[in-house]
Amino acid sequence: MQTVFSTEPSPQWPGELQRLAKLPRREPFAADALALVGTLSQRILRSELARRFPELAALAHWFRPASLRVMAERLQQQAHGARVRPRGVVFAMAPGNVDVLFIYAWLLSLLTGNATVVRVSGKPSLVRDTFIALVLEIADEPAHAAVLADSWVITYDHDLAHTRAISEVCHARLVWGGDATITAVRAIYLNPIAIEICFADRFSLAAFDAATVLAQADDAVVELARRFANDTLWFAQQACSSPRAVIWIGGDADIAQAQARFWPRFVAAAQAFADEPSAAMCRVTDLFSLAALGAIDALGAPPAQLPARASGMGGMDLVRGIHSGYGMFIEYRVARAADVAGFVRETDQTLVAYGITGGDLDALIGGLPNRAIDRIVAPGQATEFSTVWDGTDLFDVLTRKINLSA
Repeated sequence: MQTVFSTEPSPQWPGELQRLAKLPRREPFAADALALVGTLSQRILRSELARRFPELAALAHWFRPASLRVMAERLQQQAHGARVRPRGVVFAMAPGNVDVLFIYAWLLSLLTGNATVVRVSGKPSLVRDTFIALVLEIADEPAHAAVLADSWVITYDHDLAHTRAISEVCHARLVWGGDATITAVRAIYLNPIAIEICFADRFSLAAFDAATVLAQADDAVVELARRFANDTLWFAQQACSSPRAVIWIGGDADIAQAQARFWPRFVAAAQAFADEPSAAMCRVTDLFSLAALGAIDALGAPPAQLPARASGMGGMDLVRGIHSGYGMFIEYRVARAADVAGFVRETDQTLVAYGITGGDLDALIGGLPNRAIDRIVAPGQATEFSTVWDGTDLFDVLTRKINLSA
């Protein structure tokens, strides 16, 4: 086990875990916690970090003081007169594919007054190292050191003994990972009075109304393409909320014209993102595999180009199993917005929708399978974090309510 962050000079296992479990808890959204997170937000936004790491800039904006006040007010409003308290000790197991996600989990747990143990991936991460360096600077300031004293960020290999020991004392376990990882973690003993929420493999898609795209001025289509590039290329389509398929709605002629307007502008927007040779190889390999299985029938762009595109055949089940991201889109056509629901499965999380409103949107939602789609967002919002994730309010996991009837 290796410590990534702690205010203790030399935290030792398992003594540090026992220390955290015995600490008194702060009230949710206490003034000192708000001051700490607000300071982190402001220092990121006012430094070169915001330019070097757009994901940190987005995080800092999300945790800005005005947003924190809204969160605190919402938590109290949802209590309906009950006393809101921290859950206790929170154990968060963060993924390695979206390296800022551990920060959201950590800071939300801290804000709600919990002692927090965060296990991060052992993969190298410049974003993580940069953020931890900033937190270490702030931890040296007396006003913030006490708030950070109940946080321990660690990394270790898939050691079941460590995971079990933390799970025995925690009061909430949050797990991000693939289906195999979650199955393995769920088999590990958990404190009987603890609550658990798991965020498994998910698939996301987009639905664009062709007539709406054609009705836009050129600068609006450029902006649409830029926003969708951010949705999909910011994390190389590794985020569970990044669409990997695009469903076009309308007649064949309109769809062909809309594609001809949209994709060249997306190609231009994609120039702002790095494209490693290994990513291009993944696209080529995936496309050959899908072609061999009869899941696609025509390429819309060369396989190595960013983005790579292909026309899908039938449903998306093979695409869900093979698509590894890295800037590849499988495209489908439907006549009506309601027909999009026929492509959706219960493991699908986010739908990026453009030009679908009113009754058309209602018809689409009404046709969704059980548990399918937790978020419908506009282009540019797919990777935005929310305290409601995968249909679960994280405040319900990170806090508890004491009902007052005396």
